[in-house]
Amino acid sequence: MRRAFFFVLAFLWGPLCWTVSSQTAASVAAPQQGSYTSYYVCNGDALQVVNGDPDGANYAEWQVWLYPNSVRVPRSGSGLAYARWGAIQGPSARAVIKQLGAYQQFERAYTNFFGANTWGRSTFSYSVGPIAVAEQGQKDDPYGLHRKIDLLNQRLEAVVAELRSSLVNGKGNEAPALVQQYFEQVRNSMQDVARFYDKLSRLPAERNYLGQILARLTPGVNQAESEIPKVTAILPTVKLPVSKDWMTHTESAGRDGTINVTVTEIGSSAWVEQSWTGGDGSMSGTKIITIVPYQDIGTLHVWMPRLGNDQRWTLRIKPANPNGFPQSVTSPERTSATRTYPAVNLKTSGGSVYLEFSNTREAQDAYAFFLYHKERGI
Repeated sequence: MRRAFFFVLAFLWGPLCWTVSSQTAASVAAPQQGSYTSYYVCNGDALQVVNGDPDGANYAEWQVWLYPNSVRVPRSGSGLAYARWGAIQGPSARAVIKQLGAYQQFERAYTNFFGANTWGRSTFSYSVGPIAVAEQGQKDDPYGLHRKIDLLNQRLEAVVAELRSSLVNGKGNEAPALVQQYFEQVRNSMQDVARFYDKLSRLPAERNYLGQILARLTPGVNQAESEIPKVTAILPTVKLPVSKDWMTHTESAGRDGTINVTVTEIGSSAWVEQSWTGGDGSMSGTKIITIVPYQDIGTLHVWMPRLGNDQRWTLRIKPANPNGFPQSVTSPERTSATRTYPAVNLKTSGGSVYLEFSNTREAQDAYAFFLYHKERGI
């Protein structure tokens, strides 16, 4: 085989950022990443607008403030910070913009799947940001609260990114109660982490209180991660491709000739048959059949074509089983211009399976086919 992804009372709250911006409207939904031409700076008691690309601003902490309804940024702030229900926080404007966009996409997919009124008031649809935080709260962090919530947030963001496609590709009336309970937990975790970031900004000295809240958030994210395979077995992240054209194709093998490839579904596995013809004769007549049990698929990766004349797309199917995929190799006696090769008939095991395609559509169909069956296990 060849080798070619966060009930406190208002008087307890710490320093707030009041707006002094002359702008009259806040961003109520995130623009496309990279389309911001201004941002805010929060220095503990004021929110000031700055014209320019936030990517060029040197701040270590950025936020997006979240609201249950559309808000306007007034000329002199009176309650903007108090009105938010949560916040997204990250190391750069790009990071918080990216996460906001991903969470908005997930929320839309969630409400399309489960119903328009299933998300609640803690929505990611209405926001103000990006906001650079001038007074960094992470300098005095003996309990490691910032580090812990940042790590938890990163894990949750990965869960959300992986599962949105399951909602997009599935049908809500087909989802059992177990799946709905799972996605409710993911939604609750997203909202709770955003609320925690808000509390962390307002109550930086309440470390014991914050630590108790954080401890309650972790199990929900742990569960969301561990149960992804159960959910994707019911709602795969991809649709099974309709076309089967990719299952029979040819690959160029250079001086070894041409490889004729046929992929056949047999039970809960795919049989990949590769047979060699032409070339210098050294591989002519050789046939390799590799059995790919769907439950044994580890990782899938697609390589884009190289620069130049090579326009082949390569799909690698890596086994989860350390023993590899079952494989049989048969070949008659072969003669090339320089030597004679003995006949071969053996049972063995192979590592990764590599499939090459001349166009992106077939490569995408092959990837979706194996990923669908890997997630379903059947």
